[in-house]
Amino acid sequence: MLRRLSVVGFDEWARNIRSALLNLALLLLVVVLIPILIGQFIRNQVIIEPIAVPEALADRGLTETVVANRLWDALLDVKLAAGTSKETIASLPSSREVEFSFPDSGISIESFVYHARKMFNTYETRIAGEFVCGDADCTGAALQLRLRVIRGSVDVIDLPPVGDLAERQYFFDAAAAVLGILDPFVALAATLETRPVQASTLARRLIRSRHEDAKWAHNLIGLIRANEGDTTAALVEYRAALALDPDFVPARANLGNALFVSGDFDGARQAYQTLRDLDPKNVLAAEGFAELALKAGDAPAAVRHYLDAAEWSPVDPRYLTKAGQIRMAAGDTAEGIILLRRALELDPGYLPAFAELAAMYLVKGDHTAAERIYRDAADYAPNDAEAQSAHGRMLAILHDWQGAALRYERASALSPDTALYRREHAIMLQRQGRHEEALAELGEVAKQSPEDAAVYLAMADSLRDTGRNAEAVTAYRRFLELDTKDDPMRAIAERYIAILSQ
Repeated sequence: MLRRLSVVGFDEWARNIRSALLNLALLLLVVVLIPILIGQFIRNQVIIEPIAVPEALADRGLTETVVANRLWDALLDVKLAAGTSKETIASLPSSREVEFSFPDSGISIESFVYHARKMFNTYETRIAGEFVCGDADCTGAALQLRLRVIRGSVDVIDLPPVGDLAERQYFFDAAAAVLGILDPFVALAATLETRPVQASTLARRLIRSRHEDAKWAHNLIGLIRANEGDTTAALVEYRAALALDPDFVPARANLGNALFVSGDFDGARQAYQTLRDLDPKNVLAAEGFAELALKAGDAPAAVRHYLDAAEWSPVDPRYLTKAGQIRMAAGDTAEGIILLRRALELDPGYLPAFAELAAMYLVKGDHTAAERIYRDAADYAPNDAEAQSAHGRMLAILHDWQGAALRYERASALSPDTALYRREHAIMLQRQGRHEEALAELGEVAKQSPEDAAVYLAMADSLRDTGRNAEAVTAYRRFLELDTKDDPMRAIAERYIAILSQ
C-alpha cells in the first residue's frame, strides 16, 4: 500500500490516465471527423469567390461581395425557372462560408479538407471572375462580365455587354451559362419558355452524348411534344427515359398522363399503379387515379384520391381545390365550400379555388362574401397588381369608393404602364367628389392611352360636375369620336352635349 502511494507510482498512474484520455479524445475526433470529411468530399457545392469590379461600379454599391451575392441569387432564379424536381448544385458565396476550427490549434476542418482534396486531386468547384470595362468611362451599358468555373480544369465564360438588360436578367443569363457547364439539364430547362428550340436542341445533345441526365432530357422533350399536342411523340420520349431508368418517377407519371390523354385508360392505370408501387404515397399517382375515376363517373372515388393527395402534399392547394370543384359540380355545395376554403387557407391567392368560390358568391349576389375572398387574395399578394385591381372592382360594386381608390392606386404603382388601373383610380376619386385630382389623373392617362374613349367620358363627367360645360362638351364629343363599340353611354353623352350646349 505504501508503495502504491509513492511519488513514482502516482506519476505512472497519472501518465496512464492521460494516455487513456488522449486516446479516447483521438477516437472521438475520428468518429466525428470522418463523417464530416465524407460529407465534404461528396457534397455537390460550388463556392462563389468575390467578383472583381471596377472602382466606378464599387462606388455605386456593387462591390465584389455584392456581385457574388447577385450571382448566387441568380443561380437560385435559374433553378426556380427550371421547375424540375432534379437535384442540382448547391452554391454559396465564400463570404458566407462558416469555418469550424479546433480551439487553440489553428487547425480548421476546412483547411484539413482542402489539403486532403489536394492530396487526392479532387478540388472543390469554385466560380471567380471580374467585370471588364468596355470603354474608357467604364459605363454600365458597356460593362462585360467574365466568369471562370474552376474545377480540375478552368472554363471561361464571357457574357455580352450589359447593354439595356435589367440587372437581374443579366445575372440570370450569367447563372444559366454557369449551369450550362455544371448542370446543363437545369440550364436548358430554365430557358425552355423563352428559347424552346434551343432547349430542345440542347436536350438532344445530352441524349446523343449519353450524358448522365439523358433520362431527364428525354422526359423534357416528351413534355414539349405533349404541350404541342403530339401525344404519340411524347410517349416515345417517356418510354425512352424509362428504358434508361425504369424507376424514374417523373417519366412514369408523364407516361400515365399521356396514355390517359390518348384514351388508353388501362395503360394509364398500369402506369399509375407502377408509380404507386414505387412510392405508395405518390401524389401524381393519386391524381392520376382521381382522373380515371372521374372519367368512369365515380366522383366519390375521385374525391377520395384527391384528399389522399392533399394529405401527402399538405401545403399544395391544388388537390383540395380539385376535390372541392368535384363536390360543387355534384351539387354538394356545403362540402365543396369547406374544401375550397381549406385550399384558400393554404394560398389565399390560388386562382382556381379563388375563382370557383368567388364566382359562386357573385352568381348568388352575395357581393359581401365575394369581397372578403378578393380582399384576402389582395392582402396575401400585396405586390400583385391584378389582385389589387380585382379587389378594387369588388369594393366599387359595394360603393366603397375610398377603399377602391386605394386598391387601384396600389395597382397603378405596381404596374404604371397599365392605363386601365390609373383610369379606374381616377373614376374612384371622381365618385368621392375629388374632381380636380381625378381630372389630373385622367389627363395623364389620356397621354398614356390617347385612343381610350372611356377616359374622355370620365373627364367629361368631372368637367360637367365642376361647371366647366364647354370643356365637358368637347370631352363628350371626343368620346363619341373614339367609341367603336357602340357603348350604351353614347345616348347619354349625346343628351349631355345637347343640354350643356344651350
